[in-house]
Amino acid sequence: MPLRTGKLVARRFRRAAFSYVEAAISALILGGAIATALNTFGTYTYGARVETETRIAEDLAADLMAEILTKEFEDPALAEGSFGRAVEEVARRDFDDVDDYHGWSESPPADPDGNALSKSYSKYRRTVRVWNVKLADMETTAANGSTPAKTIEVRVMIGNATRATARGHRTRHSGYE
Repeated sequence: MPLRTGKLVARRFRRAAFSYVEAAISALILGGAIATALNTFGTYTYGARVETETRIAEDLAADLMAEILTKEFEDPALAEGSFGRAVEEVARRDFDDVDDYHGWSESPPADPDGNALSKSYSKYRRTVRVWNVKLADMETTAANGSTPAKTIEVRVMIGNATRATARGHRTRHSGYE
């Protein structure tokens, strides 16, 4: 029979809890996951903003291109083969032919009377380039007055970044192309 001494034997129980090391590792993992999630969200937000800006820029380019293509091939008051604005064509509302728009730039985009289209377009800039091209391929540049075809290019930019480009062609003997 075992002897009893009257002393209680202490038992050691392990607690089922986190140690400081485990808590630190968990904090690092959680911090990494949050950083990755924020980075992903930032990338998504940037992409969505660029897509929205591009859609607006495409609409602004198409709007100005449609206006330009409704104009005459060349100024009826000037000699055939002339290129550029007449002296009295200062404001956009005075432009009566396609090449009057050559070199035109505006920021923010406005209607023909000069009224800004929207305050939300204030960071956009539209520029126009017009040049004579050979009728056979519409890509080869020709001297002014030497051909019955012109190419029009409208660019919409934010800062120095081009967000949209629209190209159209106009010929002396036809309307829209």
